[in-house]
Amino acid sequence: MSASSSQGTFWFQLRLQLRVIWALMLRETVTRFGREGLGMLWMIAEPALFVIGVMIIFSFIDTGYPYGISPAEYLAVSYPTLLFWRNGTGRVTKAIDVNRALLHHQPIRPMDIIYARILLEFSSAMGVFLFLFPIFVVIGICHIPASIFTMAIGYLLIIWFSFSFVLIMAGLAELSETIEKTSHIILYLMLPFSGVFIPTFLVPQPYRDYLLYFPLIDAVDYFHHGYFGATVPSYYHLGYTVAVLLAMTVFGLAISGLAIQRVRAS
Repeated sequence: MSASSSQGTFWFQLRLQLRVIWALMLRETVTRFGREGLGMLWMIAEPALFVIGVMIIFSFIDTGYPYGISPAEYLAVSYPTLLFWRNGTGRVTKAIDVNRALLHHQPIRPMDIIYARILLEFSSAMGVFLFLFPIFVVIGICHIPASIFTMAIGYLLIIWFSFSFVLIMAGLAELSETIEKTSHIILYLMLPFSGVFIPTFLVPQPYRDYLLYFPLIDAVDYFHHGYFGATVPSYYHLGYTVAVLLAMTVFGLAISGLAIQRVRAS
């Protein structure tokens, strides 16, 4: 086979799999939200209402954070970041087993089902942030970020963490019923270590240094650094974070591959 024909085969397969993933995303959206009422708009409206509800509840707290930060502002910036890994894990757990019948269609691979659900949840979470944040800026809850570029890099790091974490949880849930049953408990236990409710600048030493071993904390704090700028102290180690995320991604792909082999064998 010539080099040109090999390249043509690769690009053909790539376009085919992208179309398969897109079709699976549309199928999942229609199945979950239906076609009546708001339909697909619920993909953004549902988490947006949840974010606004959490902001309203915490706004009744009398004391805000230091540096003149109100609870509403901090949650408006921070809370949408946990939608990636929390909602993504819930939707991807046992996704292959539930959709086993789809694997009879030759173009559909097990990883396509996982990727479709991950992309759908990430699109929803990102849509919520891009929709709500400009509104919060206009009405005065938030301000223009100190560095949009830094904030965007932090956001991408959070997405990267969420992707690798969801892959790991999806693979482990397929391999272990215990992980499947306790996944929601794991997610709730992660909330204090997400950087959403407890800023790192409020955590005393040496506990702050211990927290920074968790890459999500570093990613969220870098995201905060892009928003607040130098007016609010931020703590992160980008080199360490990238290295850990690379290791998590490799492990997630490996454990997902092992889970797929088990599903096919069963």
